[in-house]
Amino acid sequence: MLNIKFKTDKDIMAKLVISKNLMPITFANYLYDKYKSSYLLLLRNSKSNKIDNNIILELQQQDFFKQYLNEANQNLERIEKNWEKNKDKINEYLSRIFKKNFTIDTTAIIVYPALNTGANLRNNTIVWGHQKGLDDAFYDLIYLVHESLHSYFKRDEITHAIIENIADFELAKLLNDSEKGYPGHEYIKNLHIKILPFWNIYLEKKKENIEKTNAINNISYDQSAFDKYKSKIKNMNIDDFVTFLEELDLENLVNIKCSYSIMIKGVI
Repeated sequence: MLNIKFKTDKDIMAKLVISKNLMPITFANYLYDKYKSSYLLLLRNSKSNKIDNNIILELQQQDFFKQYLNEANQNLERIEKNWEKNKDKINEYLSRIFKKNFTIDTTAIIVYPALNTGANLRNNTIVWGHQKGLDDAFYDLIYLVHESLHSYFKRDEITHAIIENIADFELAKLLNDSEKGYPGHEYIKNLHIKILPFWNIYLEKKKENIEKTNAINNISYDQSAFDKYKSKIKNMNIDDFVTFLEELDLENLVNIKCSYSIMIKGVI
């Protein structure tokens, strides 16, 4: 079960504001001139603690930062209500995907939406706030789940692909009642394609559903070529499945061929 506690943290938010340079130019220049080394450290790493803390204190005294904090509190209230409304449905879904009992206790530090931030800070803590959540109520929930899952899985490309499968793709389709999920990271796109036949077996998807989804995503593969893995995969939970993928040598086992469709552009 995924449990999320919500809070704001003005120190973490202040570091992010400096890191993303979301300040009036005159004040940003003032901080840069007065705290140059700390300012540059935060530009490189918003989590740095090797700074003069006065840079944070001065920022927090500004009226514009107080407004940011007010917006963060409003964002927290909105997201927490939405989580409470949907958490049972989400946890029911996660239980079906995990195929085992699990517990993830996460603290979500909510920042104001314009920061467009989502990260797992380790120690079962995440930071989140994105403008897209203001227009898409499920966007926040899907990426809260995504970042929370980083606390469950070890960090590598296969587990990141699995997290995207669970949250960005399948959960997004469920909550939005849609045939399309949200886009994943481009750098693991080929890995997603190589995992796909095994993932579909793991989810026990029906042939017609696989074909329909593949058509939407311009993907095709011979499902019968992967039938030999069904008996092994069907009794796995999510941990077993990740281990299975890691031991497969996907790079040499699965080959991807690309094709292109060429058409005359319409007259604008």
